[in-house]
Amino acid sequence: MEKIQSEIRETSKYLTAKQKEFDSVTDVSRGIIRDSASAITMLHNNDAKGAAKMIRAAYTGVKKLNKSDTKFEYYSRQAYQEYAEATIFYGIKTKETVPSIKEVGVEAEAYLLGLMDVMGELKREILEELRNDNVKKAEFYFSKMRLIYDSTRSLRFAEAILNGFRRKQDVARIQLEGAGSEMLASKSKKG
Repeated sequence: MEKIQSEIRETSKYLTAKQKEFDSVTDVSRGIIRDSASAITMLHNNDAKGAAKMIRAAYTGVKKLNKSDTKFEYYSRQAYQEYAEATIFYGIKTKETVPSIKEVGVEAEAYLLGLMDVMGELKREILEELRNDNVKKAEFYFSKMRLIYDSTRSLRFAEAILNGFRRKQDVARIQLEGAGSEMLASKSKKG
């Protein structure tokens, strides 16, 4: 047998193991994303108990992913930020506070990206509260949007350091401005 044949066989074994690891990372990531999305939907429907259950399930996936994602960080990043978004939104809806990075339990990058994504969820809550004539609750969500945006406004890093953040930050600013316009429109209708 020639040397190349044994090298190819060994390479095939290595790549087969790597493929299994990748498949596991993508499966766990999909589960985290699915559970996080379900939690967010439940929170919008005021089902905090169901959302808590989904967040716990997502966190189980996060812990599992932490053990095996180092080679496939690109594919697991979205799962972490979706989990962060759901957990932050849960904290705001149920405890009326923005949870810290430590409380969420993910890396700073995933936390910041999830924080930007939660802006859309807060805007949706504002619109719903305004539709229900609950201006006080809409103002609460708007104050959290302002807090998040103002707290992160000064963050400026290269894409290689915080990939996607600038774009999400721009979207967050637009969402904040849109929510502010809705708040003003609601007040002018009442006044």
